[in-house]
Amino acid sequence: MKLIAPDPDMRVAMPYEYAAKPLLTPTEAQFHACLQQITQQRCHIQIKPRLADVFQHEKTNGAFQMISQKHVDFLICRHDDWMPMLGIELDDASHERAETKKRDMFVNLLFASTGVPLLRLPVQELGQLERLVEELTKAWNRRWKTLEMG
Repeated sequence: MKLIAPDPDMRVAMPYEYAAKPLLTPTEAQFHACLQQITQQRCHIQIKPRLADVFQHEKTNGAFQMISQKHVDFLICRHDDWMPMLGIELDDASHERAETKKRDMFVNLLFASTGVPLLRLPVQELGQLERLVEELTKAWNRRWKTLEMG
């Protein structure tokens, strides 16, 4: 085991400048806390998993390229075997742009084709806790049924 952590006053030369940043926006962090409270550790909540790590794909470069640089905001997995149960996308104003709409359509189709439900949640609806629980439960149950049949 080796810890790579230079002294705080030491600077390392890099060809580009990098800095650590928060993994989640304040809205995403607030939603994550809400998900933790709702699920009460009955499942795993993944933050921004890369789609290539969630879905198996043809061993062709094109299939990999389509998903390698895309992620979903949250992925809920079964506790025992980490099976993806549903994805969640928080949709803010950026999802109105043409390029984002195209990306969103692809992600919608990907989730649909694999039998994994995807919940698109407009940020304006974050406060609707009762409806959120209802939609999460519906998605979980649909996925469970799909897994039982497959």
